[in-house]
Amino acid sequence: MELSHIPIYDHHAHALFREEIWRSTPLEPYFSEAYDPRVLSQFVPDTLFFRRSLRDLAEFYGCEATAPAVRAARQGWEYAELARRMFAQANISQWLIDDGIWPDQLMGVEESGALAGVPVRRILRLETELAKLIPWHDSYAGLERAFVELLYATAPTLAGFKSIIAYRSGLEIIPPGLEIEQSYTALKRRLQAGEVPKITNKTLLDAAVWKAFEVAAETELPVQFHTGYGDPDLDLRRANPLHLRAVLEEPRFKGLKVVLLHCYPFVREAGYLASVYPGAYLDVGLTIPYTSVHGMRTAVHEALHLAPIRKVLFSTDAQRTPELFWLAARWGRRVLADVLEVTVQGGDLSDSEARWAAERVLHANAAELYPSSSPR
Repeated sequence: MELSHIPIYDHHAHALFREEIWRSTPLEPYFSEAYDPRVLSQFVPDTLFFRRSLRDLAEFYGCEATAPAVRAARQGWEYAELARRMFAQANISQWLIDDGIWPDQLMGVEESGALAGVPVRRILRLETELAKLIPWHDSYAGLERAFVELLYATAPTLAGFKSIIAYRSGLEIIPPGLEIEQSYTALKRRLQAGEVPKITNKTLLDAAVWKAFEVAAETELPVQFHTGYGDPDLDLRRANPLHLRAVLEEPRFKGLKVVLLHCYPFVREAGYLASVYPGAYLDVGLTIPYTSVHGMRTAVHEALHLAPIRKVLFSTDAQRTPELFWLAARWGRRVLADVLEVTVQGGDLSDSEARWAAERVLHANAAELYPSSSPR
């Protein structure tokens, strides 16, 4: 099955490195969620993702499939030309950017879109914006009011919200209690004047994100959640999307649309949630292309075990370098085609249904889920 003609609606990704940083950054960090220098230098080159990607990139650059040859070949390209060529070959028609990471190293949302020649919209990272407000407010009540005002004011410019609470305190989010002011006072006492903290306090995070759900439900903006696999800052045991049951069951959040990102190794759990809760969707980005070919195929199969086809999405979750977008799109289409062919062979889908499913997963599901213009 050939899927190159179907444009990808890349609903979850990040911005590109500024050129001077891109030219000085080694290859290995692109192929792992690790940040330990020894892991990156000694062990990443032994991963299946790295070795497979070297051959793919060598094909693009027309060089030998070795790390030194690829490094040398990529340096010979003009950065903007490389970005446009790779995004064009990836056939990415829409790019939603979570700009809550590495602001000192990455381009802005519009600048990234202009470099790649792709329409872009912003996804607001809740925890990042919340942290910026803390130095200006001495009470949680004041912080919450300012946070809610910010979300409502920014909503018309956004495609959605994003939470990384899985990284900070876990996905078992509970409604705020009376202890929130005391907890916030203790946090403020530990901070220096003007300090923007990395928030890990569960009471504070749960209360603020819970409030953000109310805004998201009212403005009809989807909320993306990092679930499953990530860097070592994450306790994987607390990143199982099943912990979000209380959110999905909450009557006050009726109409809320929750996008479960990445999911690996909890793809089956995410598929179950999508099968029983109307507002739950799942994404197989990051699992593709970071795992083995067998792992990628398995994840897509498992996503489709229970989840309705209209609730399964693909994103690149790429960032920093155009090469990751190109690789993710390449393998996203290949793996989806392989899996859909198996569904036809097994009798789950007909040929025409499989082609319809491919268009839904790569483009139409995201195009319908995210607002095409600013919400009212």
